[in-house]
Amino acid sequence: MTKDLIKFENEEFPISYKAAEVDFQGYEALDAKVDTMTKDWDKYVVTAESYPSDKKTRAELNRIRRALSDRRKVIVKESSQQITEFNTKVKGLDLKIKGVVDHLSEGLKTFDDQARKDKHQQNLLRLGELAKEYGVALQELDYQDKWDNKTTSWKTIEEEARQQFETIVEQEKARKEAEQVIANKANEYTKPAMTASPYLQMLNYKSLPDVLTQMDNDHKYLIEQAKQQEENRKKAVQALEKHGDKYIDAKTGEVVDKLHTVTLRLRGTKEQMTALSNFIKDWGIDYERVD
Repeated sequence: MTKDLIKFENEEFPISYKAAEVDFQGYEALDAKVDTMTKDWDKYVVTAESYPSDKKTRAELNRIRRALSDRRKVIVKESSQQITEFNTKVKGLDLKIKGVVDHLSEGLKTFDDQARKDKHQQNLLRLGELAKEYGVALQELDYQDKWDNKTTSWKTIEEEARQQFETIVEQEKARKEAEQVIANKANEYTKPAMTASPYLQMLNYKSLPDVLTQMDNDHKYLIEQAKQQEENRKKAVQALEKHGDKYIDAKTGEVVDKLHTVTLRLRGTKEQMTALSNFIKDWGIDYERVD
């Protein structure tokens, strides 16, 4: 027999039990008897001559089965009845206590939630000081819910937060270095020039090497486009003939445009004037110097 005690408010409530006892002394003999009766029956063949005796044998076997089954049911029912009653009683006690526990839990939750909120605010203040130390915006920190738990110490929070801040600082440093590389490369491009702005945005989803490759490809494309446009312009100019104050398409005879005269006074460096002169010549514009 096993005896346990339920202690409640300095009182002890004993609950004892022992394993169910079933006296089946004739089991070994009965088992041997059944083995003898059932041995090799899978090879037996019912015949017309054996039919009457086989029918009696089957009836006897079924009688034995029913007797065993009926006895088993009675014993199991009687043995389990106390267990069932005990199980029902304990569950009833548990439900009564659970009602009080649930009610208390609901009331305690209000205070627990407030404690979490208070700790959350305290953590934010202290983490804000850490963020200033690293020169990082507090919003960059991935705040962990477990930091608001009563059992989570500030030492643990600080260690995990510092690891994040150090990672953020390294990432920002790498980003600034990458942006400077892109800006420098953009400044190196001439004829045509390129701006760094769209390529700085590419860093959000591409690596620096990929962005630099993209810049080279784009600049090559712009050069090819400029060459094609220049060829098209030259062909267009060559196809025009000047007649008086008009330009006429040499192939179609269509009047393309009239001549316009504008007087300008220009100031610039020698290089700028040379570039302007080349542009005027390329476009077939007549000009004369006015002193």
